[in-house]
Amino acid sequence: MKKIKIVFLVILIISVILTGSVIGTSTSDLHNEKNEIGDKIKEAEDQKAHIKQEISETMSEIQKLDASIAESEEQLDELRSQLNTLEGEIQETQDKLNEAEENYNKQQDLLEKRLVAQYKAGKTSYLDVLLNSSSISDFISKYHYVTLIAQKDTDLLNQIQEDKEIIEKAKKDLEEQQSEYKIKKANAEKQNVILKNNQAVKESYVAKLTDDEKELQKQIEGYNSEIRQIEAKIKQAEKEAENSGGNYNKYTGGTMAWPTRITKRVNSVYAPNGRYDIPVSGSTHRGVDIYAPSGTAIYSAADGVVATVSRGCSHNYSGYCSCGGGYGNYVVVNHGNGIYTLYAHGTSVPSNINVGTTVTTDTVILYSGTTGWSYGAHLHFEVCVGSIRNKVNPCTYLGIQNKEGYI
Repeated sequence: MKKIKIVFLVILIISVILTGSVIGTSTSDLHNEKNEIGDKIKEAEDQKAHIKQEISETMSEIQKLDASIAESEEQLDELRSQLNTLEGEIQETQDKLNEAEENYNKQQDLLEKRLVAQYKAGKTSYLDVLLNSSSISDFISKYHYVTLIAQKDTDLLNQIQEDKEIIEKAKKDLEEQQSEYKIKKANAEKQNVILKNNQAVKESYVAKLTDDEKELQKQIEGYNSEIRQIEAKIKQAEKEAENSGGNYNKYTGGTMAWPTRITKRVNSVYAPNGRYDIPVSGSTHRGVDIYAPSGTAIYSAADGVVATVSRGCSHNYSGYCSCGGGYGNYVVVNHGNGIYTLYAHGTSVPSNINVGTTVTTDTVILYSGTTGWSYGAHLHFEVCVGSIRNKVNPCTYLGIQNKEGYI
């Protein structure tokens, strides 16, 4: 019985850690930056203190290593992405340099031929050519050609100078890009070594686990895998949203519209610093829970473009469900100028709401429910700045105080 109790408590702690400690009528906070994992673990430490003696030291060390490995993996992925971008920029600069050098060589060769032709022609000037004209029409004709030749000579010299400047700039850019590439590549190699070392140490710890703890570790690996998949989808959705050409009024400030058309009430407040008390005292909550009985139409709080959609969760009941990283069925809207809103726990997402869909404050984007990690039907609402991982107090944007009750 005691072993079952320990297993249950450890699962609860691991769930708190890996879902960003968004509990109760809230959802997991998988969208937070990976480098926040360390902070989240620290926040959870206070909550698990009373059962710390029941968790083996080995299991605790593995949890710490999981956080370090996750952080190393994100840093390595980011560095690899930067290296790929730099490789493209270096190739583009090299192509520009090659083209400029080719044009320069052609113009230089043409100039040399022109100088040779002038040398062979002797000291005959343009004036001599004009004065030796046999008639007025001959004079006008020769004057026209002399003017063209002079202009061509000027254009040739200008083009040579322009190509020379392009070559010098391209060479300088190429040197800077190659230097930056070397630094980032060295950092990536260093991060890769750190990652492999942490993984090796972790494996040695895993080998020391009890059978029950090995089963828990297997579940943890599954959670980590799910987190990585969700975050990859989020990043891709952000890129698609940024590239979207949707016509809408970008958010420039002011109060957002209330996302329901029913009684305005806040069920649970925004509590980023451990003031949320259900079901574990001190948990974080990075959004507000808005009163919305099951099936309530949820509207976009401002004009925007849909950045992320997660649908298909059928676990519409109170309790824990990992669908959508704990958000269940949810929608993220990009309002421009770095402002995002997130709407979670829906029973369903309308079929016309997809990534890239332009929405307004009159667009139904979700129907409320209790999918994901949720204890009763409601709308979990978040506002994010810069990216959907940087969550801020949504009450500021809704024009309300951060407290429970009717608005």
